[in-house]
Amino acid sequence: MIKINRMNKGGAVLGSVALLIAATSVQGAGFQLKEQSAEGQGNSFAGQTAKAVDASTIFFNPAGMTMIEGNHVQTNLSYIAPSAEYSHGSSTSFAPLFSRSSGIDGGESAIVPAAYALWDYNQQVKLGISINAPFGLSTKFDEDWVGAQYNVFSEIKTINIAPSVAYRVNEKLSVGGNLQFQKIEGKLTNRSVVGAGVDALTTLKADDTGFGYALGFLYEYSDNGRVGFNYRSQIKHTLEGDVFTTGVGGFNAKADVTMPAVASAGVYHQVSDQWTLLGDVAWTDWSVFDKLQVVNTDSNSNSSLTTYNWEDTIFVALGANYQYSDKLQLKFGVAYDQGAANDEDRTAGIPDATRYWASVGASYQLNKQSTINIGYSHIEAQTAKISEDSKLSTPAPTLGSDYEGSFNPKVDIISIGLDYQF
Repeated sequence: MIKINRMNKGGAVLGSVALLIAATSVQGAGFQLKEQSAEGQGNSFAGQTAKAVDASTIFFNPAGMTMIEGNHVQTNLSYIAPSAEYSHGSSTSFAPLFSRSSGIDGGESAIVPAAYALWDYNQQVKLGISINAPFGLSTKFDEDWVGAQYNVFSEIKTINIAPSVAYRVNEKLSVGGNLQFQKIEGKLTNRSVVGAGVDALTTLKADDTGFGYALGFLYEYSDNGRVGFNYRSQIKHTLEGDVFTTGVGGFNAKADVTMPAVASAGVYHQVSDQWTLLGDVAWTDWSVFDKLQVVNTDSNSNSSLTTYNWEDTIFVALGANYQYSDKLQLKFGVAYDQGAANDEDRTAGIPDATRYWASVGASYQLNKQSTINIGYSHIEAQTAKISEDSKLSTPAPTLGSDYEGSFNPKVDIISIGLDYQF
């Protein structure tokens, strides 16, 4: 009989979730996935940088591990159900295939997992590891829609593995950090016009591994409150793979992509035995995502260019917890999530726009070792206008297409998680 000791339990959980993340087409509103904690989902992730109430603090602020007693393993699953309905304005198409302009929705539902293990080394030092998918994207359209020459399928998948450490400097101040090992995979497809009345599916596949870090601190200004700050660095990637057009052929390719830095600050304040108020603000360095230049490495020449010109964004969340009983805590939250894309450069592959969150959730202590968390969020986005015309004369005048319209994105998310102390 194989015996699993305490530390191996955590390793088994993390290993199984890593496989699930690798097999999942992750999708969130926009590009960044905040869905890393069922406990935080019910608050729209308000106060998550300062909350430090369970092992998911490893992702949001590793310094918060000093607030956690005992060894913990935690798993979370978030079901994300997005919708991106397209409303058509106008189009020009010299390829008869690109004609359908109604009944179009590029949203793809998916399950996003996250897992954590925390080791209570002593009162001053805590060690942990997390496995997350911090960035992800998946949109899928039919091959006969009016924008098929620009996008049929877009997918970005990431896996972050982050060994972490936290140190309590004194009774009020704790610091923490981690190293981040990130695997990224990308796949983009579109219909390419290869001649008069002739088109074919073109697919780009590429991947890479990059490295980064995170640093944070937590300051307890009173017995009832604390503030936190966390910074996650950029991670630069050079994705390498190939581009292939059905019936035509392909070539080896590469493309540089940078995952943005994220800085967040949060506050957690218990105003009574029953009520706790929460707040968070986060800045994401989305201006690094300005373009995607695909390079043909066989000929050392540029192949295709997609311009994004994204801007840095702000996320602001406010929430409250109500301690209904010794075992049950109710959660509420709202958030403003600024979009990164602009109306001139927005693409169908990422129909990003400013979003508004409303969330509810609950935590229930099953026994001394186990707590179950559940959270639900509904997200409404502003209308995302779109106009793409860069391929109207591709591969030659009177052979390409353009289109103009708008997307109406919205998302429903339900998360469930289990934290186990041993």
